[in-house]
Amino acid sequence: MADGTIFERKGIQNATILTDTFRRPGDAMARVQGFQDFRYAVIKHPISSLNQEQVREAARQALPQVIEILGLEEPTTWPQQQQAPSAAASS
Repeated sequence: MADGTIFERKGIQNATILTDTFRRPGDAMARVQGFQDFRYAVIKHPISSLNQEQVREAARQALPQVIEILGLEEPTTWPQQQQAPSAAASS
């Protein structure tokens, strides 16, 4: 949250993502930083125990919120899942 408000203060557009457990402290931190209605995306908590595919799914679920916060249009199709560059190079 602090990074997001710092970027906003510098005029750098961004989308902060919090897990649902940290909404209340995130709101408090934003208020302390002078942002009463700071908008951010929310995903389910916890994320530390997720595997790579579960993290991707959490990111997919957050994407519409991020797009809205940034004022962008939602993509009509999702990109196909791609192999990580390091894995592709060793194939």
